[in-house]
Amino acid sequence: MNKMIRRGVALGLALAVTVTAASASNALGWDLHKSSVPISQGTALGTNIFWSDTYSDLRTEYFVSYTPNTNVVPTVAYGDKVLSKATLSGMAQSLESQGKRVVSGLNGDWYVMATGATTGLVVTNGGVRATSYYNDSWAIGFNADGTAFIGQPGLTTTVSFGGQSYPLTGAINKIRQAYKNGVGGLTLMTSDFSATTQNTKPGVDVVLTPVDDGTGTSPLQPTIGQTVRYTVDQVLESTSAIPIPEGKAVLTLNGEEDANLLAALRALQPGSEVTLSITAADARWNTVTEALGGVSKIVTNGQVASGLDPSRTACSAVGIKADGTVVFYAIDGKQSGHSVGATISQVAQRLVELGCVDAISMDGGGSTTIGVTYPDQNGMQVVNKPSDGAQRSNSTAIFLTTTLQPTGQLAGYYITPSDKMLLAGAQVQLSAAGLDSSYYLTQGNPVGWSVTSGGGSVSETGLYTAGTESGFSQVTASDGLYTGTAYLTTVKTPDSISVSNESTGAAVTSLNLDPGQQVDLKASAVYRKLALTAQDTCFTWSVSGGVGTVDQNGLFTAGEKSGTGTLTVSAGGKTTTIQVSVAGHIKTLENGEGDLSTFISTPSLTAAPETGLDYVHNGKQSVKLAYQAGETGVASLSTSLSIPAGESWLGMWVYGDGSGNTLMATANGQGGQQFLLTALDFTGWRYVMVELPQGTASITELSVVYGGGEGKQSGVIWLDQLVTANEQLTDTTAPTITIQASGTQLTATVSDNMDKTIPQGNLTLTYDGAPLQFTWNESAGTLSATLPAADNGYHRVTLVAGDASGNLARASADISPATQRTSPFGDMAGHWAEPYATFLYDQGISQGTGGDVPQYQPNRNITRAEFFAMVAHWMDLDPALYSGVELPFADKDQIPDWAINEVKAMYSLGLLQGAETAGGVMCNPTATITRAEAITLLGRIQAKGYTQADLSAFTDAAQVPAWAAEYTGILVAQGVVAGTNDQIRPNGLLTRGEVAKLLYAML
Repeated sequence: MNKMIRRGVALGLALAVTVTAASASNALGWDLHKSSVPISQGTALGTNIFWSDTYSDLRTEYFVSYTPNTNVVPTVAYGDKVLSKATLSGMAQSLESQGKRVVSGLNGDWYVMATGATTGLVVTNGGVRATSYYNDSWAIGFNADGTAFIGQPGLTTTVSFGGQSYPLTGAINKIRQAYKNGVGGLTLMTSDFSATTQNTKPGVDVVLTPVDDGTGTSPLQPTIGQTVRYTVDQVLESTSAIPIPEGKAVLTLNGEEDANLLAALRALQPGSEVTLSITAADARWNTVTEALGGVSKIVTNGQVASGLDPSRTACSAVGIKADGTVVFYAIDGKQSGHSVGATISQVAQRLVELGCVDAISMDGGGSTTIGVTYPDQNGMQVVNKPSDGAQRSNSTAIFLTTTLQPTGQLAGYYITPSDKMLLAGAQVQLSAAGLDSSYYLTQGNPVGWSVTSGGGSVSETGLYTAGTESGFSQVTASDGLYTGTAYLTTVKTPDSISVSNESTGAAVTSLNLDPGQQVDLKASAVYRKLALTAQDTCFTWSVSGGVGTVDQNGLFTAGEKSGTGTLTVSAGGKTTTIQVSVAGHIKTLENGEGDLSTFISTPSLTAAPETGLDYVHNGKQSVKLAYQAGETGVASLSTSLSIPAGESWLGMWVYGDGSGNTLMATANGQGGQQFLLTALDFTGWRYVMVELPQGTASITELSVVYGGGEGKQSGVIWLDQLVTANEQLTDTTAPTITIQASGTQLTATVSDNMDKTIPQGNLTLTYDGAPLQFTWNESAGTLSATLPAADNGYHRVTLVAGDASGNLARASADISPATQRTSPFGDMAGHWAEPYATFLYDQGISQGTGGDVPQYQPNRNITRAEFFAMVAHWMDLDPALYSGVELPFADKDQIPDWAINEVKAMYSLGLLQGAETAGGVMCNPTATITRAEAITLLGRIQAKGYTQADLSAFTDAAQVPAWAAEYTGILVAQGVVAGTNDQIRPNGLLTRGEVAKLLYAML
């Protein structure tokens, strides 16, 4: 036993010739990697990877080399029946259930895919399970001692009864066919074939029982070189398929065949004798125990056959060497980046290179499957990658099986990993497990490690370190008597280097980091489309531009200041460069929109929400601070503003009162450090950003310190959008939004120049102004939502996004009616405002003049009262809730009754302020409204913080009133106001058609 396993290991070593420079296969290309793993007595798996210059791609081959022996035997298999297809794994599991250990397996011969019927010879355990239609077909035969040969069986199969012999032209266990060109006709089916005869046409079926003559020499199943005696059970005139009883056979003939032969079959009686004789032209077939047909013989006497199929695909074949070694071969195909396959001629040439003098091809393409049972596994594993993406159910396969049981007698070592491709300098930990004389794992002895061929070094614990030059290496573990070998390939210069995030696995092509931020990077290398084993220390890491530092393990630490530069990763002269941008960040500390519970008022300094838009800088609310410094000269309140770790700057918008007093803050409470926010020497909004005292964890107090002139001890200031940052930054750029609707699916992306991510709470999605649920991927900045199914109306979906600094952006998508829509108004057909007026009608905002055919009057100028009423309905307000509001307008009696509560609503919400005149504040309800007036009122509906467009592109920009400029710029930027002929026409009167368009666009 020891000699057998040591011979097997030696054989495995011989399969991978060690070289220090690239060698080549004339058949397949340049050698990239090669390995050999012993899997049982006299049996080893070889795996080789080649590079094809022709296709600039890989070829991957697998071959099991088998030295015939009586402990590991060839075993032909199929599914439950000859017609039952099964995967290679399924067949292996069936053999394993019989107590056999499957050493290896390879798919078999061609077959009819529709039926599973084999095309060639099948012999198992000495019995013929199927014959070929043709005498010139090829097959491989195996003797009981495992020796093999390839030949043409040239079988002559006859049945004899009634004193006559008849050729079995339909073969054994084939689908019955009509006789044509010497094929088809009289057919014998055994219970190995199928549960039934599968016949679809009428014919004569003779059910037979094999006869045991008691001598023990008479076969009960078809056998080459012997005669089987049957007795007739019954003769049937069948119209279709009949069952084949287990252990019996059916002699069958189509009812339209030769009349004399049909008559002879019908003349048979129960008890009549029928004999089956199978003779081979080549006597070698008389002693085979296993045999399997093949597609064609591709190598004879070391010469490649001519006229082979030129198609390039996955291939399977079996070859025999001059010394009797059998090679079971498979090459993958149709898989760029793994294996492009080969032609049958190339496979034949490759088998000759492997030493084969004869070879036969098996089924290829998606059928090609090869598997082995590794010593540390309990079942066969498929080792190749079938080109179908999964194992195909095939008709037959050839296995090597053994019934050897564990002996526990140490005879060698199994090394894991058994093979690797490494980048120069890379390390891999090798382990040695004991193998017993039956190739099962067993307890081993302490081993020493050595590099027995090629470069690199190995430690006493089996840690292999690749050398600095390319080449093939063998590393051997030995206890002084028994050995095992691993096959390692070193690549000095990879084709490409890539970088990924160690924690997430995501590819890194650029880095955008905060000052001081760390990211753990992992470098990977590829050579000829193959991933190389490598550690970060195999690469050289460097940074330029002063944007940070990186250590030898790829840990990148961003610099403390904003900047741009590069990270370079190189190995063996190959380099990849990653652009690095270090930029500060801003985080929202207090946006002033909530209950303001972070501010605790005192008698000297009170905090209250402010909704008057003149005193709101971002959103719809700010913090109003009313102070009374009094005799102490200081007005203070407590705060609970926690500063996130790593933040060193505080920013906010301040509306100053020009008092000359000072706004101060205190860091970290009692005894904390007080620091200056800003002198209140200005009026209006100003952005203030100050550096926090070192180590500030919270702001605990705000104070106004008196320092102005007479009468300045009291006053009011406003704060809005308090933020923190890790360096001095100001962000006034709004996020960028793209949005798209297709059917019921809405997708959008949101990005920001400063904020790396935007939280979901900063997003609002509406459908016709009503909230719509959505899914938000914060890290990717992508949004998705399901829209209502399209109906007969117009609809608008809008996404609003805000960044940490309170800058707002919005984008919309329009949904058209599912079918052609007719306007509900009699005067809107063909008018440019028809879709918008129709929308207002559908939403109950404007019913026009009423009547059977209402009129919208799109070209009529709208009065202020009409506009206020329409906007109130558009906002979905309940006017009755505002009936108690007292209006300050001197002309309030002129407000129509149908609009009075709507006007009160507009005033109450701060949208309508009126106009100062000598006679008082006027509402002017019956006057027509100008575009500037309407734009201002609509602009006040929105939150503050939207970007303003530059109005200088309009020729009449100077005519925009100062009180309307901000809102005009915002609505132009949003596309709500587009202008006409490069003019805004701010003082022009607004038509009802224009109102419909404005209200629709404002959604």
